Amino acid sequence: MMRHTSREERFASRQDLDLWELRFAPYTAEMYDFVLERLKPTDVLLDIGAGDFRLAWAAARKVQRVYALEVQPQLVAGFLSRVGYALPRNLQVICANALDFPFPEEITVGVLFMRHCRHFVVYFRKLEQAGARRLFTNARWGMGVEEIDLGRPRKPFEKAAPGWYACRCGTVGFKEPEDPTESFSETVQEVSHCPACLEKELAL
Repeated sequence: MMRHTSREERFASRQDLDLWELRFAPYTAEMYDFVLERLKPTDVLLDIGAGDFRLAWAAARKVQRVYALEVQPQLVAGFLSRVGYALPRNLQVICANALDFPFPEEITVGVLFMRHCRHFVVYFRKLEQAGARRLFTNARWGMGVEEIDLGRPRKPFEKAAPGWYACRCGTVGFKEPEDPTESFSETVQEVSHCPACLEKELAL
């Protein structure tokens, strides 16, 4: 029996997104607070996948400007309907796909709350190219929020020491020591060109 695709599935397909990337789920107050406590008045923030716009709304009170990017038209329309004329001047709500939308060159901080993110490396690159300095995300580890220094030097995976690593492509893992008795650092290493990179590059 042929299964009919839903409007949501067809929309996701047109946007080149997985359903998990398209759908919104609220996160804990602790996750939002982690970001808000680390923002500066001079920051210009890009919220990739703003969802219910709770973080963007709160951030607009603390930073110079917020670009809140959301691909779901219903979420955008619902937020604007609720807020109405109370929309802050420094909060720009944009209904667009982050894969296509040109990231403003003035942004200093990116936020990506998306546990299942197939396009992490694309967003990472676009933030780097725009000159952003930091990224708050749960996309790599899938749990709590991490603050990534986008300007931090990243060793090629082959030159990294044994231990935990996190790659700019979004992959995390553990590099086994050649000698099982060899000790390793508990500090997570920022790397590039990990074993998963080529596979992800070919898939994009």
